[in-house]
Amino acid sequence: MNEKYIYINELSILENIIDDIIFYDEPTIFDDHYALDLIETALYLMDEFIRENPTIISEEDFEEILLDEIKEVFYFQFEEDILISDYIEDDLNDLLEEAFNIYILMFYTERYTKTTNYNFTGNNLTYNENNTDTDNIMNTEKNSVLELQIQKLREFPQPTQRTIEWYQFRHNLITASNAYKAFESQSTTNQLIYEKCHPLKINIDETDVKLVNVNTSLHWGQKYEPLSVILYEDKYKTKIEDFGCIQHETYKFIGASPDGINVDKKSQLYGRMLEIKNVVSREITGIPKKEYWIQMQLQMEVCNLDECDFLETKFIEYPDRDSYMKDIKYSSDSKTVVDTSISCDDKCKGVIIYFHTKEGKPFYLYKPLNLIYENEILQWEEDMISLYQSEKYNYTYMKFIYWKLEKFSCVLVLRNREWFNNNISQLERVWKIIETERVTGFEHRAPVKKTKKDYNNQPVNLISDASQGCLLKFNKIIKIDTTEIND
Repeated sequence: MNEKYIYINELSILENIIDDIIFYDEPTIFDDHYALDLIETALYLMDEFIRENPTIISEEDFEEILLDEIKEVFYFQFEEDILISDYIEDDLNDLLEEAFNIYILMFYTERYTKTTNYNFTGNNLTYNENNTDTDNIMNTEKNSVLELQIQKLREFPQPTQRTIEWYQFRHNLITASNAYKAFESQSTTNQLIYEKCHPLKINIDETDVKLVNVNTSLHWGQKYEPLSVILYEDKYKTKIEDFGCIQHETYKFIGASPDGINVDKKSQLYGRMLEIKNVVSREITGIPKKEYWIQMQLQMEVCNLDECDFLETKFIEYPDRDSYMKDIKYSSDSKTVVDTSISCDDKCKGVIIYFHTKEGKPFYLYKPLNLIYENEILQWEEDMISLYQSEKYNYTYMKFIYWKLEKFSCVLVLRNREWFNNNISQLERVWKIIETERVTGFEHRAPVKKTKKDYNNQPVNLISDASQGCLLKFNKIIKIDTTEIND
């Protein structure tokens, strides 16, 4: 058989057609007119969904819930088209996300916003806001209104802290920190009702020595909250003022104790509230949890202010001074210490002196941030221990605590008046129940106690299916021969 061969050099030259290829977009059913109609319909459905679910925005995954709900409606309508082409599903998702962004921008307040950017490295921080926020904050007219409101908050009548009147005042309020319970399950709402109905047990004898468990997560937050304020003030060049527990002017059963309000008129943050969470083990995501978001909304309503910084910090503690001193950033020549308050990985760090008062309460002193060299820190420690152990204070020195700021997150939460207007009725309903059951009885709201069974005194019962061949008793398992039983 004759075979023909063609050598490669005998082939004709191929024509380059790359520039002549015309790419056509995958055909879509969403022309401009159709796309606008779809977005308009999506906006209407989003509004309806939120009206029917007024508490939904408080959920941590609010955006995901809302988008999934709307997508489910449209996916059902476009089911056949989506099966034909993946591009249609992509186009549909893009249009629905665009509708969501329009809805939040034009018709509804964001749950929280990241327009405030905080970059924290060592002792260096840059703070940026978009021009709109900055212009609003620095607006002279707005500052005048804020000044009047802040002064009004200062003048609100409040009982002296830790007096009988003060405890009674707080007991007769649903405070912002526990108001979220009114929007949870019935058992959680019962907790709130039970707490407020239960008679107060007040012991205000300051001479009593009371031991405090300093190892709880609650105390961790109390210990590091003042330090968080110090860092916030120093880095943002502002001043935080405490306003105590404030009662709502209209809804007298609501109260709030904000961690502070920015009161420096020269600061871009003037009039902005501050809520601090010092986490122990929880992951910081920058997304306010439901209970925290509700807490901030009520704080803003009570104080009649429109902005609140949600600050989350995570501190860790060194086991000893040696570990603290070894974790120091050196200069590029690895010989000169740049700053003892900056760790090797550019994290802020410092010292706390822990004392006990005469009443047995913990008392903490925080090293000033401007003390960065070892000799001046040692001098400060010596001076403070000498002062607070003197007759003037008569405190007992306990130990040094060496801390490191592992994470710092701050996002801006805006006041959502619509959410408050849609949900105040639920808080009113719960408060009316509290007022009623303080008279008629509230014992049925008590948490159900789980009783331990005495398994040793329980009779041994044969389980219903005898073929399993097993008698159960919690303190032991007895295997038996089932032959005789089955016979």
